[in-house]
Amino acid sequence: MRVLLVDDHESIRKSLRQLIELRAEFEVVGEGSNGSEALERTELLRPDIILMDMHMPVMDGVQATRVIKERYPKIQVLALTAFADMSLVSEMVKAGASGYLLKGGSSKELLDSLQAISRGQGALDKEVTRGVMEDMADLYRKEQERADALAELDRMKSEFVSVVSHELRTPMTSIKGGVATLQTNWAAIDDQVKLELLDSMGTECDRLSRMVSQILTASGIQRGGLGLRPTLFSVAVVAQAAVDSLVDKLTGREVSCHFEEIYSTGDEERLTEVIAALIENSLEFTSGRVSVDVKAVLGTPLLSVSDEGPGIAPETVRRLLNEPFSQADSSSTRQVGGLGLSLYLARQVAEASGGRLEVDTAPDRGSTFTLILRPV
Repeated sequence: MRVLLVDDHESIRKSLRQLIELRAEFEVVGEGSNGSEALERTELLRPDIILMDMHMPVMDGVQATRVIKERYPKIQVLALTAFADMSLVSEMVKAGASGYLLKGGSSKELLDSLQAISRGQGALDKEVTRGVMEDMADLYRKEQERADALAELDRMKSEFVSVVSHELRTPMTSIKGGVATLQTNWAAIDDQVKLELLDSMGTECDRLSRMVSQILTASGIQRGGLGLRPTLFSVAVVAQAAVDSLVDKLTGREVSCHFEEIYSTGDEERLTEVIAALIENSLEFTSGRVSVDVKAVLGTPLLSVSDEGPGIAPETVRRLLNEPFSQADSSSTRQVGGLGLSLYLARQVAEASGGRLEVDTAPDRGSTFTLILRPV
């Protein structure tokens, strides 16, 4: 078998020549000191095997191997390097090398590798093989993590579809039922009943509108931007607007409001939405009192919504703040509905407005959600 030696150190080429020529079946037909010379010698000598160093001037071993394998696919390349660099192993294998050995290995290992390659087999240094196996194990772990992440994404998507379809269907069913009643019994229905039905349908339309707005806001966040329009506003006015938007929910409920006059800057419409969502959330989770307070602490506007509900475990709070469409209770038998967006949107909008959301809660002691807004 005709062998070409390529290494930028003459002493290494000399040692390799002396070692290889101990075997009668191998003949060293030429030498080169860089990748460029390897191409020239290969063109001229057409060896069967090339012992190729990795790190060389002018052109490295990976580049030279790639060109040689493209031009002469039958020529075998055995890579040599001083370090078990797994990234280089990968690059060399992609370039077409049949084997990879560390310099300084035993003479027997080198000669056995040459024989293996001459028979069309591969050859890897034991240390390199161990490194490759470790890399493969690491790659498997990463692929498994990716598969787990995709499975979790699929679960979240299924949960999202289930939650959203259920929450949207509820008011739509109510509206559809009201319309059908009016269409089929218009003449027979008392005017007061008609007004009550229309009022109920209007309430459900408002509910649908709020949910669609929340979904669109969450979608904007996922795409990388909220598109806020910051202005100077009265926090008390925004809080009152949020309360007024839920007038249908407040009937028969104990809701106390204490508003100090203080100003902040931010997107008034988005903040009104998230405050309303926080209030609605508290109303859903408690039959007791809900408090909405606006005050200033050292000039910083604070808007808090407190309830006497069951409270939330710390790990659940973290999930609700960071995962859109996440429910405290995600079971199909949960008693409380909702899109699972109120805390997520409140945090995102508060932070985008230069503030933050704080949650003070624990199981069996109620919850307080505080928007700490930007002072002016």
